[in-house]
Amino acid sequence: MSTLATYYAKLPDMPEAEYKVEILEDGPIKKVAVDGKVYEVDYNQGGDSLYSLIIGHHSHGVQISPSGHNAYTVMNHGEVYQIELQSEMERIHHTRGEGAAAIGRQVVQAPMPGVILKVYVQKGDAVKPGDPLCVLVAMKMENEIRSTTEGVVKEVLVEANQKVGMNERVLVIE
Repeated sequence: MSTLATYYAKLPDMPEAEYKVEILEDGPIKKVAVDGKVYEVDYNQGGDSLYSLIIGHHSHGVQISPSGHNAYTVMNHGEVYQIELQSEMERIHHTRGEGAAAIGRQVVQAPMPGVILKVYVQKGDAVKPGDPLCVLVAMKMENEIRSTTEGVVKEVLVEANQKVGMNERVLVIE
């Protein structure tokens, strides 16, 4: 079974705890793995922030409200949790950003399967670290792929509405 999308969840109250959440199947009932343990999840949205979740034949009325960039407040049975959620794409960019900027040739790859929605650059364009290169849509979410290096776009290997696989080459910057 392949992974459709991966997210990393942290609870700010427990900074050492991080959970890897993988979407394995998207359909009426979703298959979700949390740190490798697989759950079947059925949910219905009951309002702007109200969800009815059924996990393992147990129903949960959950209120989920955005509380900042990638941050959410979750209320379940009177308990309140703060959660920070990071997509695999954001994690890759964050991890790359912690070290020195990439130097030299950069082969930009799709971090997950999806469809290229937009391509912002073309062959010959100069880019700097952080410049948007293209948008990849996966699991109904738009993920902006950004440059990690300064250079010139040497190859654009995709176009708008093109399907791409995980680790498929998208662009080359030198």
